[in-house]
Amino acid sequence: MKITQVEAIPLFASFADAFDGDVPPELSLPAFSMRNNPLLGQGAVIVRIETDAGLLGIGEAMGRPGPRGTAAHINEVLAPMLLGRDPRHHQALWTAMNEQMRFAPMAISGVDIALWDLRGKIYGDSLTNLLGGATRDAVDCYASPIPYMATLEGSAEKAREFVAQGFRAVKLKIGRGISTDIAHVEAVRDAIGADVKLLVDANGAYTVSESVALAKDLVNLGVYWLEEPVHPEYPDDLARIRRRVDLPVVSGEWLGSWVAFRDLLKAEAVDIIMPNITRCGGITGMMKIADLAMLENITVAPHGVGAGIGITAAIAACAVMPNFLIYEYNQLFNPLRHTVMRELIRFADGVLRPNEEPGLGITLNEATLARYRAD
Repeated sequence: MKITQVEAIPLFASFADAFDGDVPPELSLPAFSMRNNPLLGQGAVIVRIETDAGLLGIGEAMGRPGPRGTAAHINEVLAPMLLGRDPRHHQALWTAMNEQMRFAPMAISGVDIALWDLRGKIYGDSLTNLLGGATRDAVDCYASPIPYMATLEGSAEKAREFVAQGFRAVKLKIGRGISTDIAHVEAVRDAIGADVKLLVDANGAYTVSESVALAKDLVNLGVYWLEEPVHPEYPDDLARIRRRVDLPVVSGEWLGSWVAFRDLLKAEAVDIIMPNITRCGGITGMMKIADLAMLENITVAPHGVGAGIGITAAIAACAVMPNFLIYEYNQLFNPLRHTVMRELIRFADGVLRPNEEPGLGITLNEATLARYRAD
């Protein structure tokens, strides 16, 4: 069996189009990391890999910061490497592509997911079985984010909405100054009660000393974890914070290779890591990263920004990995999330469930691809 075609399709759903130009401020500036580069919409890169046996594999690469750049790397660099190769040799192909990891880890992620989908269709089996078998049939998840709402009541109301939808854990974006952050944390905690987990994410807003001071109040409010208190490229600072605070320190969503996660773990910088399957090397990359973390007794809580294909792949990986903790089921407005595929994401009562069909078990919604195609 040979690969005959590789195609990457960039998608972009503009907020301005969706809201007729009147975009809510919490969408364009939902977090500290958007302060210099407002979020203008939601993107994704859809990958199709065809074989001479008539089978089609589907994958997704991260659409941030620009889906067209990632799609171009797949079409111009990775596709020539794959044409004529056997799609069953996913490890050999991932190893070959790994030389490109420093340039475009997101591109490799989309291709790898499509190859795993193909593999499932070739062998007529689910991803969870191909990955070694599920260790759980339900994947715990949390709703994210409660963005930068203008008022305390706005944050509280968004939290109540998530709980009403069945979530048993929610994440609040912080980073607007310690006093402002604590006020919003208190408002959310009062709104959801003591039984719902409350996570916070600073997206690198603070210094070491500020993070330590902030964490003292977060502990008193029963916060479940502190995510990226400082910029993720400073693992030594994360390690200093981790040694001085009494709640888990979390990072990893921006890292694009298993080598970067190795360095984060060697620095003893985190209690929990957050790889994103559409950025960190796909399914193969995520499982390697989970194995690295398990050697250090670290749990994995994958980052969940993206469209439905990446979410479906991540759910399968989470169902298999022994050191899985919780998955981020992102809820920020995204016209692509549930429309790029015809199947529904299986969510109820705070958990997600993996598909049991061969491969990813999904089919593309061609109307969505035509509407949001960005090339």
